[in-house]
Amino acid sequence: MTCTAAALSRPSAFALRWRERLQRAWLQPELRWLGAILVLAAALRIVWVIYAGREPQGVHDPIFYYAYGDAIADGRGYALPDGSTAYYPIGYPAALAAVFALVKHTPIPDNLVLTAGFFQAFLGVATVALAFELARRLFSPAVGLMTALWLAVFPNLIYHTATYLSETLFNLLIVAALLVLLAVDWRERRLGWGRLVLFGVLLGASALVRPISLLFLPLLPIVWLAAGFGWRRSLGYTGAVLVATVAVIAPWTVRNMVVMDAPVIISTNLGDNLCMGHYPGATGHFALPERCFAEEPYLGLTREEFEVRRNNDNTRKAVRFALEHPGYELKLLSRKSYYIWKHDHDGLQAVESYGDDRFIGASLRTALERTADVFFFVTISLGGLGLVAFVAPPWEGRRLFTLLSLLALAGVPLVFFGDARFHVPVLPLLAVSAAWLVVGLRAAPGLLAAAAASSKGAGRPSAAVEIAEAEPSVAEQDALQDA
Repeated sequence: MTCTAAALSRPSAFALRWRERLQRAWLQPELRWLGAILVLAAALRIVWVIYAGREPQGVHDPIFYYAYGDAIADGRGYALPDGSTAYYPIGYPAALAAVFALVKHTPIPDNLVLTAGFFQAFLGVATVALAFELARRLFSPAVGLMTALWLAVFPNLIYHTATYLSETLFNLLIVAALLVLLAVDWRERRLGWGRLVLFGVLLGASALVRPISLLFLPLLPIVWLAAGFGWRRSLGYTGAVLVATVAVIAPWTVRNMVVMDAPVIISTNLGDNLCMGHYPGATGHFALPERCFAEEPYLGLTREEFEVRRNNDNTRKAVRFALEHPGYELKLLSRKSYYIWKHDHDGLQAVESYGDDRFIGASLRTALERTADVFFFVTISLGGLGLVAFVAPPWEGRRLFTLLSLLALAGVPLVFFGDARFHVPVLPLLAVSAAWLVVGLRAAPGLLAAAAASSKGAGRPSAAVEIAEAEPSVAEQDALQDA
């Protein structure tokens, strides 16, 4: 009995290992700073969720996401009252459904709004942590910490925490996918098959939230060839990622083929989104024109038939209009860009159900809008200048892929219509480039002083040599930390 009690009182080997790891982590200043930043990120998001979390109102995207998540959690499937649907990608409603099911089928209090808000707060904080590691791997711990702080206090990302929109989940999946692919040094020109499969799985999951991430696939062989991987390895690696991505998406596609009786790969809202951006009189902004949303041609159809047929019809209308009016399409590009980058308080609009549930005082709303917009314009200004980080010497294929991914996320919405919500997935990567620029500007005076001092002393090594000798490279930092 005594021996058994003594054995139970001793910490297990597993506990000892974790305690040692935590002690080693605490000795690293950057990890202590990261911990403080993550606490700040969590506090801001939790406070906002408690204040702004509400059931969505009106007929907008959030109320449909909420209803779909609730229906799936109740076992009613992905459906509307008049039949099954595939109108929105399944990823975000499925995530909400998992959270709702946890609440409904466990002793957790049945507060769907608060639980979903805390779930998204967790996603937001996790994104901050992953972005730190991504920026650290690409540049340095200092850039990683600045990126984490930037995202922790980013107003619109905090506002989105209390909304029923897919951006918070999508951002997490994109940053996680990039980190998995870019965490190792590409100079060896060898990537593990497990890493490639995990990247493909995350990419497939992100595509089920917002399919725009599928544009990463054709970028892979281009960047790997540029990085010297060779044709055989580049195509083999791309094939592995493609297979993993398809494996994630395929079950949903099969469901759509059975339920919708049509080859719907992810969703049936592609045609509507295209048509809203390509029709006579299009302004480049969100609209519901009669040309795209007339009801008469689809009277008498079932929900499934209606969605499939209108999706196909609107896709054809949009493509035909774009081909027949190339000059007007060029004008639309500038208008769409304006509406995409016009402001950065769309998350604030969403928590108030786009005007259908105004609960924030006018003066506070104005202050929150201006804070978000100022922070946003500073970010895109510094981030735009900092994009040179991704192509500056020493050149790296990993950084080039990050830049192309950023441009892809920013450019794909121009195919559809302009809305401020569409630029949100670009913000984490813009924060990385902005952080790189700020860290570089902070270090510049010290570098200039070192250079001036070295020029006065005969026979002394240059400032560049001193810096190179004093600080390990990013690869060496990674190896030390991994060890």
